[in-house]
Amino acid sequence: MWKIIRYVGRAPDGLTFDERFYAPYDSFYIEQARQYKFDAYFKDGATHYFLVSRRAPSLVDKRVAIGGKFLLGADNTISRYEEIFRTWKMIPDTLAKREMILFDKLVQGEALDSYLTKNSGGVEYIEFPDERTYFDKDARQWKTK
Repeated sequence: MWKIIRYVGRAPDGLTFDERFYAPYDSFYIEQARQYKFDAYFKDGATHYFLVSRRAPSLVDKRVAIGGKFLLGADNTISRYEEIFRTWKMIPDTLAKREMILFDKLVQGEALDSYLTKNSGGVEYIEFPDERTYFDKDARQWKTK
């Protein structure tokens, strides 16, 4: 979790993206890491696949999940990082079922297009990416077109 929390977690207000990685913010990210849990993790060769979730703001108990993958460099730091999807907020039982379908397909290298909101027939699976929001692999963050 420590390797990915500065990507999946929120940053302190007013920080630039690069400032997230400065040591004075370690305690903030330690607290962020406590809010997430690994729902699945799989390593295939050099590729690490992850599925993490956290409580989502809602009037009822809901969670949101993020699935992605990364590679570690020779110095044991992340050399490539990509978030493949972020789910809609869901009650925990529903999320547990749907997120594992998505994670299994991610690890198997299968397309997730049918689970995008525009293709899912009204069943909520993936909130992002969508027509406006995408993950920029070079910048390692979600962006809006």
